[in-house]
Amino acid sequence: RDPPGRPGGLISTPMDPLEHVVREEWGRLTALLLARFRRLDLVEDGLGDAVAAAAESWSRDGAPDRPAGWVHAVARRRILDRLRAEAMHTRRMPLLVVEERRRESTSAAPADAVVDDEEAVEDDVLRLILMCNHPALSPEAASALSLRLVLGVSTHDIARLFLVQEATMAARLTRAKRKIVAAGIPFAVPSAAFLPERLESVARTAYLAFTAGYAPSSGPDPVRTELAGEAIRLVRLARGLVDDPILTPLLALMLLQHSRRDARVAPDGRIVLLPDQDRSRWRHDEIEEAVGLLASPSLSGPLRQATASYALQARIAAEHATAASAAETRWERIVQGYDLLLRLDPSPAAALARAVAVGEADGPEAGLEALDAVDHPNSHRVWAVRAELLNRSGCPAEAREAYTRAISLCRNDAEIAHLRARRDRLG
Repeated sequence: RDPPGRPGGLISTPMDPLEHVVREEWGRLTALLLARFRRLDLVEDGLGDAVAAAAESWSRDGAPDRPAGWVHAVARRRILDRLRAEAMHTRRMPLLVVEERRRESTSAAPADAVVDDEEAVEDDVLRLILMCNHPALSPEAASALSLRLVLGVSTHDIARLFLVQEATMAARLTRAKRKIVAAGIPFAVPSAAFLPERLESVARTAYLAFTAGYAPSSGPDPVRTELAGEAIRLVRLARGLVDDPILTPLLALMLLQHSRRDARVAPDGRIVLLPDQDRSRWRHDEIEEAVGLLASPSLSGPLRQATASYALQARIAAEHATAASAAETRWERIVQGYDLLLRLDPSPAAALARAVAVGEADGPEAGLEALDAVDHPNSHRVWAVRAELLNRSGCPAEAREAYTRAISLCRNDAEIAHLRARRDRLG
């Protein structure tokens, strides 16, 4: 289940303290409690109960000085109550049944295993990511579970990232959590011998989280820079554990996209498109770091598919980041980059981005032709691109219809406002 406070949950005020806890602290609270109790089922139930209690208590009495600490303390008490109840039940069971249950489930850690310092909590967040990306889970389930448990991405937004229905994703998440509990997957950093095999899944998870931060499918925010920043932090932390080429281009790609965060949204909350952004507000130190990463010797030889895919995407992003102005962007090189990427790692998102680039390089009619190859009819972004290209082609009526379709499919408030403004300019 999604914790209360997600779209459709208990909270509607954007700056509500409980919403902040659910959106920004959920992964840390999960990691902190899991470090002590080692029972994912108990941790999830305890946190869910604590958030529900907070919604009732805080609306009546006001939020406490340390909201996250309040939620942690209540969740911890609920988990301890559940453990005491289980212990009482166990005493009444035959000895053989007790032994069998112990073999099938993980046990709680001793009471003195609480993690309090900030550095340890950061390590625990990485442990939680690595636990979710255990080889016993499929890569898709592992990434989805990490996004839900660790980074607080809603089930709806995860479903949109994986191009499936929300109910389908909810069922996958439930199965993955049950498998972790049943298999007793440890909450720990694996040994050096086994760590590299999880990195590709961890990298994919981090990039999906980053994408969710800069393209949230629902909610009031045009971007969630905190979520994107947390994804970057986790990649840096993972690079400190093991030297693997896959993390180098991924970090470069994230830095190039993240460097534009101050220019993406206007003071009044409006989305600012790339051609209209004030490039003096870009973080040029991050761009320089990313360009340096792309010159790393580890990227000069034969690369695994995932590593090469991140490297291609990063080099495309570098074309945007290093152009002195929108007019000086080398769109032909960007189209060539997407052609290579689609041969190596095809996806609807890459095909959509290529159509945009073709429209810039060769004109809107060519862009529309390229867009016809994008097989993702329920994406509001596909319809938004179609509307823009139709308008540039001199077809305002058809563009207006496409904008209307995009608005009907979109669930992000800031994007809806942007699309309506674009449509209204057509008259």
